Amino acid sequence: NGNGVRRERGVLTMSAMNSLALRTTILWIHAIGGVAWTGASACFVTVASVTGTEEEEGRAMIRRIAPVIDRVGLAAFLFILLSGIVNLYIAGRMRSFLFSDTFIEVLAAKIGIYLAMFAILTASFRAEAKLQSPDATASTRAISRLLLLNVAVMLLGATALLLGLWLLGA
Repeated sequence: NGNGVRRERGVLTMSAMNSLALRTTILWIHAIGGVAWTGASACFVTVASVTGTEEEEGRAMIRRIAPVIDRVGLAAFLFILLSGIVNLYIAGRMRSFLFSDTFIEVLAAKIGIYLAMFAILTASFRAEAKLQSPDATASTRAISRLLLLNVAVMLLGATALLLGLWLLGA
């Protein structure tokens, strides 16, 4: 049938079940990467909002967590890239690389979001470096910038995850 699953006398063959299991696993891995990146940004926003930036204790806490959040974002970025390529290849093989216009449009939107998130991640690494400034004003500005960048990752990540659900049905 059209989804790449072969049946013999109404029963799924072992090869078809293995392909379906692989596709499902890769889809979950891809989604987990997106959730990790979006969730890490949500953690940063929560901590930065709760601790505040007026006191040195709050700035010190943010200085400690910002590098961790950025590293999670970088790992998720690579994870999403690799699993996305594999997902696209598997979906292409299942459909003889004949995708609907809607699928291509949604995929293009997801790629655009992914590239925007990469740009945000790059800006986040630059802002993180400024956290170590001895000037409290520069450090506070970096925290504000990181807060805005992580809110953007949350919004874009949530949008990409929702579009991914849409692609599942396409």
